[in-house]
Amino acid sequence: MPDVRRLALLSLLLCAAVLTGSAQGNSAQNPGRAVLGVFSWQRTNASDEKAARALFETLAEVGAGEVYQVLGGKTAPSFWERAGELRIAVYALAGRPEWGLDTNARQMIRQVDSTAKLMAQMGGDGPVGLMLDVEPYLTKAFRKDPERTMEKYLTAMKKAYARAREKGVFLILCIPHFYDAIGHAGVLDALIREACDAVAVMNYQKEDETGQIKTEMEASRQAGKRLIHIYELQRPGLHDLTESNTYYTDGLPAVWESSEKLRAFFDYAGLSFALHDITALREVIAR
Repeated sequence: MPDVRRLALLSLLLCAAVLTGSAQGNSAQNPGRAVLGVFSWQRTNASDEKAARALFETLAEVGAGEVYQVLGGKTAPSFWERAGELRIAVYALAGRPEWGLDTNARQMIRQVDSTAKLMAQMGGDGPVGLMLDVEPYLTKAFRKDPERTMEKYLTAMKKAYARAREKGVFLILCIPHFYDAIGHAGVLDALIREACDAVAVMNYQKEDETGQIKTEMEASRQAGKRLIHIYELQRPGLHDLTESNTYYTDGLPAVWESSEKLRAFFDYAGLSFALHDITALREVIAR
């Protein structure tokens, strides 16, 4: 069974190694060679041969080293083959807002177990971990009683993480950038320190990208954990997104410029980046 502490250390070392790479590539490709991940919510990107090939073509075009992919059922042979050939790490991606309300973490534990099973079946050729995107702040329960809801969420995440450690599954927790700003700094700190191996922050507000993740960065730095800064690429108007939330209009060069500023500001080897999501990324590249 893999040692998750060792995997966490290797994750940080991977960031450090890649961050020192040379700058090169076209405007679509990350010039700083920072570790870059891409979200993929479409199951067909893993199950359909043609879609899987197209997925990895796009990932290669932007120089991505990770993909957070919804799995389930059959996966196309070319999906795992291309991931291995391109050395792109695959993380299973799953989550629904209401999962955070179940203090027994049943749905999240199921995801941990299914990821662990696939890892065992495929060995080093399968997924390297799991990303849970559970957003309880979107539920009616949160609107009614935010403090109680966040307490339930923390309890659930701790149980899911305990299962992940037991099964040897590297667990990334996806969160918004504003938990501290809306009065849940204590829960935020505990989530990072006690309920995941790495945290992915949806920092979808361009006005103060450094300030908005200072709390998350400090907790990650002190815990020796990786922080993945996520950029939104979906077009304005979708899901109530405005120009201030997304880089759709700005394009990828603006994303790379922002990532360089964040790297310089925080000077933390455990900082990496991600794009949301593959469909929007293709639109931005084609513009």
